[in-house]
Order: sequence, then structure tokens, then C-alpha cells
Amino acid sequence: MDGVESHAGLDPERGASAVHALAELVTRIVALGSPELGTTVNVGVISGGTGRNVVAGQARCGIDVRIAVPAEAARIDAALAALQPSDPRVKVAVTGGWARPPMVPDPASGLLFTQAQAIAADLGWTARDTSVGGASDGNFVAALGRPVLDGLGAVGDGAHARHEHVLLDHVPSRTALIAGLLAACAT
Repeated sequence: MDGVESHAGLDPERGASAVHALAELVTRIVALGSPELGTTVNVGVISGGTGRNVVAGQARCGIDVRIAVPAEAARIDAALAALQPSDPRVKVAVTGGWARPPMVPDPASGLLFTQAQAIAADLGWTARDTSVGGASDGNFVAALGRPVLDGLGAVGDGAHARHEHVLLDHVPSRTALIAGLLAACAT
């Protein structure tokens, strides 16, 4: 966003704060999420301004959007392109784009998951199906119509947070699951 800088004490009215405008738009951006459709929207990084005593001439934010339904991409694109702050002196520019297609479940991946469940049961634990709107390289493979299971790695907590950690006790069972899946796919 680009606003108009001015001194916050001497001429605040001559300025148009990009930071204030961005703050106004963040709640609208996040509200674009649609949990029932598997669409999540997160504003994760915000920056702007040059000093406390300067009406901010610029502000930026990083937005993470994840979709489960391919048609949601057009809705999100249109909504982001239509964003306008209440102060017409602040200009919005949306840049970037979709880095990965959504990973849409298909019968081939379902069959592979059924195999994973059977192997996990033989190992004495239950494999559960879940979708988190992930953004892995598996999205590209799934878009090619190939079966994909994602999230077979380490068990832990706090993904991408400062307290992220792996529970070492689960490493052998996860390794055995992957070995079993590889053996099943090789036959």
C-alpha cells in the first residue's frame, strides 16, 4: 500500500497513513476465509512506516491463502483485487499469485490411504485422514492425477511455531509405515 507521508505532529492531516489503511483492510482480508469450503486466509507478516512521528507512506503484508476447492481461487483473486481503503489517497497493489494448486482428494489417493491404514493397523496404531490445506510439493503431483499421501512424516506439535518439536518415540512407527507403503507399491 502506498499512502502519503507527513509529519505526525505538524501536519497529520496532510498525510494518508498506509499503516492505518492496512489495519482497516486486514480484518476484511482474513474474513475472506471460508472454513466450510476449506479456504483459509492468514495475514502473517506486516510492515510499514518509517518512524513513530511520520504518517506512514507505505505498508505491506504477506497473505497466505489455502483452498480445497479450485473454484475458490477466482473468488479470492477478485476479492483481493477489489480491496479499497476508506481513504482514497492510499493506493492498494496486490502482487503475487498462486504457488501451488490445491490437493484435491481422488480415488487413487483414497486407495493409497486405505493401504496406509491397513499397514498402520498391523503396526498397532490408527492412521487418521485429515486435510489442513497444506502447501507441499505433493500438490503438484496430485494435480497430475497421481496418488499422494502427505503428512506421513514426524509426529510432534507446534508446526512452524517457536515451540515446534518432534516426538522421537513415533519415529520408528512412522518409518515402518513408509517402508510398508513402499513395499506395497513395489508389488
